[in-house]
Amino acid sequence: MLTVTLVPCYSDNYAYLLSPVGSDEMAVVDACEAAPIVAALAGRRLTAVLATHHHPDHIGGHEELRSRFPELSVYGHVDELTDGHRIPAQTHGLADGESFLLFGTRVLALHVPGHTLTAVAYHFPDEAMVFTGDTLFGAGCGRLFDGTPVQLPGSLGRLAALPSPTRVFSGHEYLAKNLRFARHIEPANAATLAREQDCTARRDRGEPCEPSTMAIEHATNPFLRCEKAQVQAAVANREVELQSELSSTEVFARLRRWRNTF
Repeated sequence: MLTVTLVPCYSDNYAYLLSPVGSDEMAVVDACEAAPIVAALAGRRLTAVLATHHHPDHIGGHEELRSRFPELSVYGHVDELTDGHRIPAQTHGLADGESFLLFGTRVLALHVPGHTLTAVAYHFPDEAMVFTGDTLFGAGCGRLFDGTPVQLPGSLGRLAALPSPTRVFSGHEYLAKNLRFARHIEPANAATLAREQDCTARRDRGEPCEPSTMAIEHATNPFLRCEKAQVQAAVANREVELQSELSSTEVFARLRRWRNTF
């Protein structure tokens, strides 16, 4: 069994330290910046970094951590290792569906293009958890950078197909604002209201709102609910010039643009 420790970085990023119970070895998902990670290690040894994508706020700690831990293994998308070279100190390139062992636990690399073309989510099936980077957020999803409005909903659908109890650890604490948008889209969604109240209570106590579960995302995340009548109606009511019914992909694209300016 692995323990997961949330490490706040920058203003709203999360790095996640993983360790077997009772071990002094640790791995980190998204080494955003070195100082808070080193502090959270508290003298324990870092052996691996799992990078979800190449954006600077997710890889800012790589060089310093590699200098402190020269044998560090750094995992990322295979194309970043062979072509992109945007993940500092990367040692392992992962193909889609490739699995590897971390502390004896199987990890499955899922290519999830959209936010970036080389985004990777890390699924730990035996631990019922997935680390989604900036692809899937609590009640939201990432912006489109070098991916497309077709790729991102496909990637979200792939993540959404994971078992409902799967814990979802995302790359940023965006939940409060995402829930305001979700409530605007589906004001009658009782699950969204309950989640917003829980999030507010957690923040008042100084607690993180991560992780969620895939079941919670199915119930409250508008980007996983593009086939729902109320989500489609919200988009249609905003874009009154529409003359025909939209596909789920078209609803997603308009919803993502709307969220960009909300």
